[in-house]
Amino acid sequence: MVTVIGLSQIRLSHDSRYPWLILIPQINNCSELDDLSFEQQIEVLKASNILSAVLKNCFFPTKLNIAALGNMVKQLHIHHVARFEYDDAWPGPIWGRGDAIVYASDKKKALIALLRRSITNSVYATAN
Repeated sequence: MVTVIGLSQIRLSHDSRYPWLILIPQINNCSELDDLSFEQQIEVLKASNILSAVLKNCFFPTKLNIAALGNMVKQLHIHHVARFEYDDAWPGPIWGRGDAIVYASDKKKALIALLRRSITNSVYATAN
């Protein structure tokens, strides 16, 4: 896990081909956004906006893909993927495209540290 924003866990995808964060609201029996209360939806949107800003500021992607897919894992989770014109799947979707390349341990630790700092700075900036 990278960190927590509000009511959501933030996780880093194991696939190093794409800067890819997953926002997971920690609400039981929640598989769709409309399963959340209006206030919870706002909190999830705030967290999503923070992740979007972090990915843009850290990686300068060509495009940011955000998707709430739940075909394999029922729990609501929202993917935030930084995409580049030179990435393995561009311009198509990342799903089912090649095999994941896992992070080397040291690179994963460094990336998580960068993301935590960036998220903390973004959360602090949005609170003021």
